[in-house]
Amino acid sequence: MLKDQINSPEPSNLRKESVYHIAESVAAQLDFKPGSDIHAVIERLSGKIYYKDFWDASSDSGSLIVRGENDFDIFVAKDTSVARDRFTIAHELGHYVLHYLLPLKKEGIDRAVLKAERYGSDRTEWEANWFAAAFLMPEREFKKQATKLKKNYSALARQFGVSVSAAETRAKALS
Repeated sequence: MLKDQINSPEPSNLRKESVYHIAESVAAQLDFKPGSDIHAVIERLSGKIYYKDFWDASSDSGSLIVRGENDFDIFVAKDTSVARDRFTIAHELGHYVLHYLLPLKKEGIDRAVLKAERYGSDRTEWEANWFAAAFLMPEREFKKQATKLKKNYSALARQFGVSVSAAETRAKALS
């Protein structure tokens, strides 16, 4: 496979619970605590985050480009909230872990250059969303805080640094 060949992510086909487990394990390995700085995690992995105008017609729609292990760029829209940005960054980290590192480490499959598009709703996108939710809102801590905060989704969202919608979706997924 040529190193300049660009590939799209392929589904891991892991069960949702397995993706959750991987995400929480990665967060623990990186010493990421709920609500903490996700930019520092990407920096620690030698990745870079760029903010760009996705409304610009000359801008491509890629949200993640992986050139190799510890060599990736995440692109985030300039015009979104901090909470949305955190989820986007965790989502792209999910693509990096599930669709680049996992095949490389487990099966020796080198995807060459991997590019995840900004728009899509296929299995790889679901997996990256599952990863992001569990990475940012680990099950045990989320359930503990949900009980403590009496399922006040606005308070939960602030606690975990996510949108209210993300907190509500995570609560439904864990119930």
